[in-house]
Amino acid sequence: MACAVGSSYIVKAGDTLYKIAEEQLGDGNRWPEIKKPDGNSLTDNDASNLQADREICIPGSTPPSPSPGGKGNLQNMLEALGAFESGLPSGDPNQYKVENSLGFMGKYQFGEPPLIDLGYYRADVFYGNGADKNYWQGTWTGKRGVNSQEQFKNSPDVQEAAIREAFNQNWQRVNSALGEQGQSVNNYLGQTKAFMDNGVSKTITISLSGILAGAHLRGPYGVAKLLLNNEVSHDEFGTSILRYIEEYGDYNVTPADFS
Repeated sequence: MACAVGSSYIVKAGDTLYKIAEEQLGDGNRWPEIKKPDGNSLTDNDASNLQADREICIPGSTPPSPSPGGKGNLQNMLEALGAFESGLPSGDPNQYKVENSLGFMGKYQFGEPPLIDLGYYRADVFYGNGADKNYWQGTWTGKRGVNSQEQFKNSPDVQEAAIREAFNQNWQRVNSALGEQGQSVNNYLGQTKAFMDNGVSKTITISLSGILAGAHLRGPYGVAKLLLNNEVSHDEFGTSILRYIEEYGDYNVTPADFS
C-alpha cells in the first residue's frame, strides 16, 4: 500500500520507532509522527512490537510548529517537560538513561509508584511505602517487553508510551477526586486563580496541559487538593506544583491526544 502521507520506509530487524525517527527525521523524539500507510497513527502495540519488513510512513522533515495562541501541541509539551526533568536538551538520547539521587529515572523521571500503577513493575516495599528512595528492587512485569530497570532506561519508545499512559491515568484520577466533591476539571479550565506559595501570591490560569504537568510532579491528588482547597505542595527538591502548572500551561492538548 502506498503511503497516504509521507514516504515509505520498510522496517529492518533491530529498528525501533525512536531509531527510525532519529535516522530519517533527525530527531528520535519525533517518532509519534510516523504513520501507518493509511495515514492513521501507530498504536502502542505497534510501537512495542515493531516487526521487520513492515511498511511505515515517514513525514516531511519539518517538525510540528506551535499552534497560534499557544506554546504548541502535546509533543512540544513533552519535549519541554522531558528536557527539564532529565536536565538534558531535547533530542539528547541520554535523556532516557538519566537517574537522579532518589532513583527517579528516564526522560520523565519516573519513580516506582507510577510504574506500579501502570503495570510495568511490582514491589511490596517501594518509594513512599517503606523505602526512602526508588531502589528498584522489585520485579518487572514484562509489559511492552521490559523486564529490568536497564531495559526501561534503554527503551525510548516505552518511556514515551508510558508518559502518555500516565497522563491518561492522572487525568482520570483528577476528575474522579473532583467528582467526589461535585466538581470536574472542566469547572476549572480557563479560570485564573490566585494561590499563596511560601508567602508569595501567584496568579495562574488553569489549563489541561498545566494540570497534567502538575499531576506528573505531585500526583493527581496533589492537583485535586490544589484546585479544591488551594493547597500548594512541593516535591522532594522544593519544586512547587504551581511552577509546573504555570510553566507547562497553554499547550494545545486534549484528552484525545493521550487517551
